[in-house]
Amino acid sequence: MWTLGPLGFTAPWLLLGLIALPILWILLRAVPPAPIRRRFPGVALLLGLTDDETQTDRTPWWLLLLRTIAIGAAIIGFAGPVLNPKEQQAGDGPLLVLIDGTWADAADWSRRIERVESVLRDASEAGRQTAIIQLTDLPPDGALPFRAADSWASQLPGLQPRAWTPGDADVEALAAGFDQAFDTFWLSDGLDHDWRAVLLSALQAQGRVAVFESPRAVVGLKPPHFEDGAITVEGLRSRVTGPVDLTIAARGLDPAGTPRQLATATLSFADGDGSASTALSLPPELRNRITEFEVVGLRSGGAVSLTDDALRRREIALIAGRDEREGLQLLSPTHYLEQALAPNADLIDGAIGDIVLANP
Repeated sequence: MWTLGPLGFTAPWLLLGLIALPILWILLRAVPPAPIRRRFPGVALLLGLTDDETQTDRTPWWLLLLRTIAIGAAIIGFAGPVLNPKEQQAGDGPLLVLIDGTWADAADWSRRIERVESVLRDASEAGRQTAIIQLTDLPPDGALPFRAADSWASQLPGLQPRAWTPGDADVEALAAGFDQAFDTFWLSDGLDHDWRAVLLSALQAQGRVAVFESPRAVVGLKPPHFEDGAITVEGLRSRVTGPVDLTIAARGLDPAGTPRQLATATLSFADGDGSASTALSLPPELRNRITEFEVVGLRSGGAVSLTDDALRRREIALIAGRDEREGLQLLSPTHYLEQALAPNADLIDGAIGDIVLANP
């Protein structure tokens, strides 16, 4: 492919036809040929007459220019122009397709598989032996199963992202076992794993390495916690360019036991920030039903955060004899019990009749 700035041509030799445009201009001017002028005495009888339709004896210049441009555009079109063409890296040796396959890949897994299919087609046309390795499902013996690229097509539907990340020891063992030269096409999940630098150095020692990383940011939710009377949900993202607003849905069971969306909140990332938090102030009855928080519209294990008993604040009533004297406040039988329960429960105080109605 021949490129000219951001434009590439799949058949650049057809552009040689543009050289013939000046010759074509001359031919268009000569066809049809100019008529030979002959004087005829009878023409004098036609003097003074007017014709409703007139026709020039040669093609107008603007029509010639339009035709020339049209032919030039057709030549360029047949040359196969491509805007911002992808540079093809030549190679004829073995090719390793490496997939991280973690939870961070789940959001656009179908696109990653399509990219792998494209790489396999190119490898098949070049006759390259190919091996596909998913780091979350490493082969037991650590060997690279190089074979014909076409034979991998039937196994691609069986590849699925996993909820876990590869272990450091497993990846380091794989990197230490490379014993032949090969090129690598690495589909990265975009996360900064501890083993990434070691594996990259080992791959570069075997041949060329091309890394594909999705332009979409990886988003994850941290475990929610109760703070200042509200539930705080904190999120993280891998790319910090531009502001982003995400909708967080609180899901749980309604009184009939049916899963429902109980509440929503907006998680706003400012430009340059990799973390953001939002707070939900809910009634205790509703808060105690929440089982998980989820980023709406994002299919990923990191976009879901399960709750625990820390959000289910029980209503507790403490009943004991009270002494109104200030000096004896610390001697109250329930003082230290109140201090211990306050961070994790809603304490009810009042008359015994009102407390019983609250069903603590």
